[in-house]
Amino acid sequence: MAFFLLLALGSFVWSVMGRGEGQTLQISYDGQVIVSEPLSRTLSRESSGDGRAARYCLLFYSEAGVSCEWYDAVPDPASEVPAGTGYNLLAVSGSGVFMEAADCRDQICVRHRPISGGGESIICLPHRLVVEITGGADAETLDGMTASGDASKIIRKEGRRGHEADG
Repeated sequence: MAFFLLLALGSFVWSVMGRGEGQTLQISYDGQVIVSEPLSRTLSRESSGDGRAARYCLLFYSEAGVSCEWYDAVPDPASEVPAGTGYNLLAVSGSGVFMEAADCRDQICVRHRPISGGGESIICLPHRLVVEITGGADAETLDGMTASGDASKIIRKEGRRGHEADG
């Protein structure tokens, strides 16, 4: 029992220690990166301690494109967002990155759990927004999409060979 307890504690410490370094907050709109900053620089001094305080990115959607404005306190979207534009309010704290508010119908991005590890993302389909944490993981490690993409190429290639051999 003690062995498994130590094993669990060791894996927890290893995962926490490996997360912070080299991670980048990346916000993309319609496939184009609009914000790419180191996560440690994105956090305010107050938020890096207890994880409760946060820094906020208010994203505006207009015909001209999208913009992100940073706030150290929770902004009021009703007063900050110009009429006729959509918005997402992203919060970045020591405990993770999460969507505080959005004006989309489904609110799936708002109900998404906070992300904190490399490769995790929050997606708002109505606004074509992707918020992800990149880096901090081993560059040699393939993610599920990369691995499945390579596997599908192999399957297609082998499938052709099998078809050609059959005649």
